[in-house]
Parts: sequence; C-alpha cells; structure tokens
Amino acid sequence: MNDSSKFWAAVAASTLLILLDVALIIASAIPMWLFWVILVVSLVLIFVPILSFKGAQASVSDGRLRVKAPFVDLDIPLSSIQAVECRRGFDIGFRVYGYGGISSGSGDFTNDEFGAYTFAGSKKIPVFVVVRHSGRRILAFNVHDEAETMSVYRALVDGTDAKGPVMTPEESSRAAMGHRSMRNVMIALTTICIVVVVAIVAVVMVSGHIDVRMDEDSLEIDATMMHEDIPFDEISHIELRDDVDYGMRTGGFGGMDISSGNFRNDEFGDYRLAIHNDVDLCIVVHMRDGDTVVFNLGDRESTESFYQDLLDRLGTEPISTPAAHPGAWNPGWRSTS
Repeated sequence: MNDSSKFWAAVAASTLLILLDVALIIASAIPMWLFWVILVVSLVLIFVPILSFKGAQASVSDGRLRVKAPFVDLDIPLSSIQAVECRRGFDIGFRVYGYGGISSGSGDFTNDEFGAYTFAGSKKIPVFVVVRHSGRRILAFNVHDEAETMSVYRALVDGTDAKGPVMTPEESSRAAMGHRSMRNVMIALTTICIVVVVAIVAVVMVSGHIDVRMDEDSLEIDATMMHEDIPFDEISHIELRDDVDYGMRTGGFGGMDISSGNFRNDEFGDYRLAIHNDVDLCIVVHMRDGDTVVFNLGDRESTESFYQDLLDRLGTEPISTPAAHPGAWNPGWRSTS
C-alpha cells in the first residue's frame, strides 16, 4: 500500500470512528470523557501515516525516471522527457492536492510559472530539478540533499540530452492565467466551506427543543438528545427550585438556549436535564429508584404553572421540604401510598 492509500485508509477509519463516537454520545451510551478520548484518538489516527511519510526519492535507471513521494508515484520513460532544468529555488505556489509539511510537500501544485504541475521535494534543499515530459506535463523535485539532487539532474541530462527551458514565455503567460483562475476557485471554495461551517455551528447553537406534557398516568419530557417518559407512580417527590447547580454535561446537547442530556453535580450525582438556559426556575423530579430528572419550560411563569398542574395531576398538596436549599423554592409533594 502506497503512502496516499495509507493516508486515505486512515481518513476513512477516522471518519467512521468519529461517526460512531457521535452516535454513542447522542444515544447517551458513553460518558463525555470517553467521547473526547475517542475523538482525540480518531484525529490522531489521521496523522499516523503522515508521520511515516518519507521525503522524495528519485532514480534514473533502465531508461526511466522514477520519482516517489507522498501522493506522487511517477515512472517516466526518458524518451518522453522534452526538457530538463536545474533551478536554484523557485516559487512552488500552493498545493491543490497532496501532502504539505512545514518545509516539504508533494502532490498536485500550481504556480504562476507552470500553472498546474507536480511537485515533490523540500524547500530546505536549494536546488530543484524541473522536467517537462509527456507533452506539457511539468515535474519539479529534489531529493535528500543538494549533491544527490545534482546527481539525478546529471543522469537525466546524460540519458536524454534534453535541455531547458521547460516552458516558453508564451506558455508561462498562459500558465499564469490558469494559476490565477485556480487560485480564485480555491479561495471561493474555501470561503464557501467556512461560511457553511459557521452557518451549521450557528444553527446548532440556537437549535434544540424541549417539549413537556402529561397524560393520564405519566410525565413525558422530549428534548434534544434526551427523552424521559416517567410514570407518576415511580415519582417519589418533586420540587420547584431556583438554586440548582446544574454541574457538568456528561453527554447530550449544549446550545445557547437549551441544555439537555446527561449531567452530573454534587447534589444529584448523575441525573437527566432539559432546561431553557435563560429561565432561572426548574422542576426537580425525584424518582423512587433514586434517579433525578430536572426540567423547565420556556419561561418562569409557565414553569410555575406546570408545576402546579403536575401537583394536581399527582393528586397531592404541596408541602415544605427540609431547608436544605436556602433561598430555594421548596414546596414539594410526597406520595401518600
């Protein structure tokens, strides 16, 4: 498997792992810390093949020029080489497709002089071999160090009798126009991608929903990444509170308006939450099995009204709970059964 195949295999594996990670956190099947661990591992996985990438390698033998680098694997008959130049530095332009490190790169590039061309080399090495082959295709490369690069250049000259320049001024002028067009396309695509990502993030941040309703024998809370259907006979007691420290989210949704999913705090431990962030009042439902669910409605008045309706549906009267929460709304109810 060549370098590019290894890279794309790693990208595919990383993408599948990220999708699985997101699905698991949406389903609340894993805690938040494990979500972040899997996410980091997924991203690191992409860089594993990159760390194994080697610099450009080139050889001239058996009547062929072979150049190998990440995303570049060329085997060019010497008979198809039309011109060869040795350059001491040139503007490599920008990468369209391939690999780019801090000082090296390889793949499909474009610049003002050649337009679209293939590059494989390092900017730390001051000399480059530029080859025109197979019509108008341009390849620029260097290897290991200046001495080895010059050795490959001399072998090409001896094997082909080809000389420069690789492009005429007229061809360079046309290539420059193509380069500018490609640059504008890349800028436009980058801008579109940024706008789309920002738009998606903005939509996610302001999205989310909380729907709360009661039927004859249960309380149903349906929120983004959180759903609870609580039979009345499983409720121990409820509270109306304005002092709950919601703690940290361990799995679920957190937007500008809505927070919902699995949470943890010092008072309840692990519990379920569905709240409007700008409403400072909430209903705390304590279950007979020790679980806790906290929710509210779109405003303080609706939350208070729903609390009273819930008390009526449960068929109990509000009572004062222990003064464990100074300043809190502490009326609650206890089942008489």
